[in-house]
Amino acid sequence: MADSSLTDFKRRKILRVFHLLYDTNQDGMIKKEDFGLAVEKVCKILDWTKGGKEYSEAEETLNLIWEGLKKYADENQDDKVSEDEWLKMWTESVKDIKSGKEFPEWQKKFVDFMFKVNDKSGDNEIDENEFSTVYQAYGISKDNCSTAFKKISGGKNITKPQFEALWKEYFVSNDRSSKGNYLFGVPDFI
Repeated sequence: MADSSLTDFKRRKILRVFHLLYDTNQDGMIKKEDFGLAVEKVCKILDWTKGGKEYSEAEETLNLIWEGLKKYADENQDDKVSEDEWLKMWTESVKDIKSGKEFPEWQKKFVDFMFKVNDKSGDNEIDENEFSTVYQAYGISKDNCSTAFKKISGGKNITKPQFEALWKEYFVSNDRSSKGNYLFGVPDFI
């Protein structure tokens, strides 16, 4: 059973990301194959050719992220991360972050990767169209994406430092009014 030190609110936020971004095949577990499917999805979004430089870099990055996640979360070493393992890992990560530590290296790589995916134009900013393109591919409606983007951006493009701050706020904040709660679409957990 997952550690109960996560509030129900934070637990629902963290599970949303489990299902939205990591459990790509929606089988209730995060496995290496989910990262292969994520590479394919991202490359389709960004029009990267399979076998091309960007595709290979995405594959390499997501493999590193999987290995890092597995190291931190796969407690029973069965090459799968369950919801309970995910929640337990985030319980510890949130405590660490609140005490001044940073995200684990695999999570920092994922933040960097997601910023790159969102910044399709490569101009070091995420605009509403880029944001919507990515999250629509993850099943979020265009209207939902638009509403969420306006909430997190105040109508302006999002820079990498802002994206990183929103990411941290999403996982760490217990404040239901935090802008970071909208990073992955209009929240259904508020």
